Order: sequence, then structure tokens, then C-alpha cells
Amino acid sequence: MGSIVKNFTYFITLTNWYSFLQSLTKEYEAYGLEKLEKDFLWKKAAFEDVPNLSSNGYCAIQPLKQFLFPLKEEVTGEPAERKLLLIGAKGCDLGHLITTDAMFTGGILVDPYYGLKRQNTVIISADCDAVKPSCFCTLMGLKPYPEKGFDLNITPVASGFIVETGSDKGEALISGISNLFVEPRPDHIAERETLRNNMVKAVNEVNKDFTWKDPKSIVEAHFDSPLWFEADAKTCVECDACRFTCGTCYCFLLSETKKMWEKLRTWDSCQSAGYWRTAGGGSPRKTRSSRRRNFYSCKLSFRPKNFGSYACTGCGRCVDVCQGKIDIRRTLQQLSCEPKPKG
Repeated sequence: MGSIVKNFTYFITLTNWYSFLQSLTKEYEAYGLEKLEKDFLWKKAAFEDVPNLSSNGYCAIQPLKQFLFPLKEEVTGEPAERKLLLIGAKGCDLGHLITTDAMFTGGILVDPYYGLKRQNTVIISADCDAVKPSCFCTLMGLKPYPEKGFDLNITPVASGFIVETGSDKGEALISGISNLFVEPRPDHIAERETLRNNMVKAVNEVNKDFTWKDPKSIVEAHFDSPLWFEADAKTCVECDACRFTCGTCYCFLLSETKKMWEKLRTWDSCQSAGYWRTAGGGSPRKTRSSRRRNFYSCKLSFRPKNFGSYACTGCGRCVDVCQGKIDIRRTLQQLSCEPKPKG
């Protein structure tokens, strides 16, 4: 993950930026963003693909965790060495890594599979320069641009990018070919600040109808509310899409294969009835509403209480993929407007 260093800011032309990235594809297995209609998707990027990658927009529909904690992974052999370069991650993506890092590397033992991938991964993040209707990072106290957690971050400006270093790994990448990076002009810095201010306003405008604050207190104060069913779980079809696109979900299932002693780790979802099933067919959370409430409690109450940060960054992926049209923002709004229980 690298130690944090003093952030340095540079400017690089578009042509030189492509040359820089292409040089990195010779050493790293690179992935970048590709636009598909209104969405962005992570795509493996070879040398010749670099000019076609999208450096702007908003977050990809797939979570960043898939590169560090894959959907399916064999976990009985030695973890494989793999140098990854991720280009275009957004601020909400980096916020997700706070949770997965804490779970897989922050305890007494480090998960060797996640830990090695994290160590060998370089993240080049990018400011958002567009907003989708489901974005709500500012409601969660974040910004539509990365502030920490990146090795390099880029902001699109006229004829190129402002590049900011955020780690010793990022600074080392630049130091090898420093002739491509120059000191930014004052107008470049001003353009970055204008873009960032406009993006904050744009996200706020998208969420102008949501007035809730302090989601932890809302969830805790309305634990017994009937709205968990009436406003949230009523249309849930238990497809698990919300959990699988969430960048902070880390539950998994271990299963055996036909090979002797081999075990597979696959993503699991607390929204599935089978997740809670115990011996004899019992379940502590038999209803969809109790499982939905647990999801909110995990993200917005348990995590900040025990680890000091929300496990939600307002990326909006759960809103985008929900087949039941459930919107976490709307549920919190309805709960916040409900009279608080007495006592």
C-alpha cells in the first residue's frame, strides 16, 4: 500500500500522458475505463488500447474490490504475484478500500491473497467531471474527486492533465521519466478548482430533495420502524445485485472443489435468505425487512461505531442495479421524517 508522502503537483500534456501509460503497460497488467452507453466498465488495456481509455466521467459499474478480492478465487495454494495498474478509479472507489483494507489487512493477521494484490497494485485515480442521478458522495461527507488513497491522481484541464502524487509508489513512477511532467501554470490550478467546485454543486443539485444528515443516528433511532418493510424491502427480489456491486461488502463463502484439499472463496450476500440459515433450518433474520435493516446497520452504524468510518461512500451502484428500484437515499429520507420513538 505504500507510505504516504508529501503530495506534489505536475502538469502533463495529453500526448505525453498516453506515452507514460503505455510505458507502464509493459510492466503492469493494466485496466482502465471504457464507456458503454451511460455506464463505464473496467476493461483490460494493452499498449494500443491506452488512447481509447476514458479518464473522465464517474465510477465504473463494477466495484474496485474485484481486483483485490475477486468474485471467485482459489485460496489453498500460494498467492500468485501479479502487478496491477488501475487507471481511472474515482474518489468513492478509494473510499471503499478503507473498509476492505481494514477487514483483510488491518487485523492481527493479513489475508495473504488480498494483501499481496494490494501491495502490487498501483492506482491512478481521476476526478469526476460528470454526475449520474444516483451519485450522493457529498451526502456522505465526501467529494466527487479523490483526496487520499491514490498513488497518482489526474484532473483533466485544457490540453492535458494535472497530476498529483499521493504515495511513494506514485512519486517513484514519475521520477523515472520526470521530463514528461512539468510545473502546472496558475491557470491550470484555477481550472482544476473550478471543475471541482462545479462537480460538488452538481452532486448537491442531484440530491437537493434529500435533507437527511447523520445516517448513523437515523438507522439507530428507527431500528423498529415498519418502514424497513414498507419503504425498502417490499420490492426487494433478493437478486443480491446491490451487495455484489457494493465496494465495501466483504462477506464470502468457502467451498471445496473436486481437487483434493482445494478451496474456493466466492462472494456471499447478507441479503440472501440462505446466508443466515443455521443448522436445523433456523435463521436469526427470516424476513427480507430484517435483512435489509441489517445491511443499513452494517454500513451506517456498525462500521462507524467499530472502525470509525462509514462503509458507504455514495457511489450509487446499489441504486443503479436494484431490480426493485430501492434507493438508499429515499429510505433514509423517509426514516428521517418519521417521528422518533419515545423512550
